[in-house]
Amino acid sequence: MPRLRTPRLAAALATVTAAALVPLSVAPASAAPATHASTTTAATPATARTATLPAASRSAVRWVKKDRARVVAKRDRDSRVIARPSDGVRLVVVDRANHQLKVRLPGGKVGWIRKAVVTTTPLANVGGTRYTDGKVTVTKRVNGASRSVARAALGTEVKRVARTTGRETNRVKVELPNGKTGWVSAKKLTRRDVWGQLANCESGGRPGISTGNGYYGMYQFTASTWRAVGGRSLPHRNSAAEQTKRAQILQDRAGWGQWPHCTRKLGLR
Repeated sequence: MPRLRTPRLAAALATVTAAALVPLSVAPASAAPATHASTTTAATPATARTATLPAASRSAVRWVKKDRARVVAKRDRDSRVIARPSDGVRLVVVDRANHQLKVRLPGGKVGWIRKAVVTTTPLANVGGTRYTDGKVTVTKRVNGASRSVARAALGTEVKRVARTTGRETNRVKVELPNGKTGWVSAKKLTRRDVWGQLANCESGGRPGISTGNGYYGMYQFTASTWRAVGGRSLPHRNSAAEQTKRAQILQDRAGWGQWPHCTRKLGLR
């Protein structure tokens, strides 16, 4: 009997052992995760590359926002100046440092420029004379909400330096008579020289005129009115610019009614 049990016991143990080993050979634990990891690794970099390319392209371009900005050969601030680009010149960025950018100019020259004198806002270099259409706030930066650097009176003659392009086309960089520069709304500028027209109507545009009837200069001030707006001596003994400045002050205080005939004729009131 013992001899008969031994083969049966051995057969039973072999069957149990084989059954226990079957799941290990049929479903390896590493098979599914390996396929999933391979798919994820391949997909992520492709998506990242597609998303970042446009941003990189935009950041590689700048526009000069200062007249005659310095571009130097090396990062050293005392390095030789190799170019003096004006407002609105487009630059391609090829390298970066803390406060400087290495850029390529339109002609192919490469040098370093301060970050403070360039902008990511597309600009164009422009010229010509315009006049302020009312009292205008001149700001330091392109953004109209930035700090004010000056207030220009109605009819102030300004030189256009640059303007925004692309989506935001309503900002213009101007130079004021005193040499200050800043940004204004394009809607606040006009080609009409109201003070030139008024002076021509009042006196033929002659700063030194004195007709002997108690009215003086381009805008035919009386002596008392001239002194009331801060004028010295008599109007006709001052420059055209000084007379216009005093006329602007008078208009701001009392309106166009100080020149009733000519302002009505010119359609100013």
